[in-house]
Amino acid sequence: MTDPISHVNVVSDGDDLLVTWRGGSDDVSVFLSDDPLDAGTQVQPPDSAGGVRLPNPSGRAYVHLFEPTQGFIVGAERRIAMDGPSNFRDLGGYPTLDGEWTRWGQVFRSDGLHALSDRDHELIGELAITTVFDLRSDGEVEQAPDRLPADVRHVHLPMSSDVAQGRSMLERILDGDLPKFDEDDMAAGYLRMLEGFPDFLSEMLHAVADGERVLFHCTAGKDRTGITAMTMLGLAGVADSYILDDYEVSAHYRAHSAEGTNWFADRIREAGYDPDDYHAMWGSPRPAMRKTLEGLRRKWGDHGDYVRSIGVSDDAAGRVRANLRFTNPS
Repeated sequence: MTDPISHVNVVSDGDDLLVTWRGGSDDVSVFLSDDPLDAGTQVQPPDSAGGVRLPNPSGRAYVHLFEPTQGFIVGAERRIAMDGPSNFRDLGGYPTLDGEWTRWGQVFRSDGLHALSDRDHELIGELAITTVFDLRSDGEVEQAPDRLPADVRHVHLPMSSDVAQGRSMLERILDGDLPKFDEDDMAAGYLRMLEGFPDFLSEMLHAVADGERVLFHCTAGKDRTGITAMTMLGLAGVADSYILDDYEVSAHYRAHSAEGTNWFADRIREAGYDPDDYHAMWGSPRPAMRKTLEGLRRKWGDHGDYVRSIGVSDDAAGRVRANLRFTNPS
């Protein structure tokens, strides 16, 4: 029996899109279109089992793999290449526990948006994003305000925290109040975010419930943004393993923007401390989010219980799920 298609990965490689996947039979057909719900008519066979190269179009592209026994599976580049942010991603394409998928082109996450170029503005327009939720502190916003297209609504929800605020944490380290910072400390900070900012998380969930195409971001796009993404993906019914993948990959994309991390480590070293004692702070370590998910379940139950506790009704939660998910076309 043929294994179903899974783990579809789409990445740019020069003028091509490199598409790989697991499973599927010899009868897979590959379609390329600009719509996640319509495969269109541009079709070709794979180059080999589990792989194909396609021409990379100028706009957002969706790859539709048709397996006769399974129907269509839709993939796209998760990271959207921008001139400004390095960690701008689509939350679509994750399988849910009950056989559906998160919807491409509905919810996006990113790091800072202060350096968006005119080309980036065009991309945001193509993505039809209606609202940007800025999770940075007042000081971060003042220092590097978002540069957004005029027709995009900007909502400031300052989810300041001792996890996300590098400079305030630096002060604590230099004062000798923080001798280490590991995955346990990071998870504890994430749980404090869930407990400390219920109104902000509720507002973002209600925007998704109302059908808005939203983008949420902080400075690095991994801590405050990671907690928000975890909340949405969990409510959509995505398995923990994929939630952890979505969180962990920030370290890969942020590796290309390491200036702030290097500055922070240099200050710690100059003060006589070992940056390795604060290793979790530099990245997005998988154990930190795993411990956060465990803590969420101990305190609140499941994701539905958590969002109910922050004022999201069952009706609104159902609309969030409906707008975050879709069934791959057959």
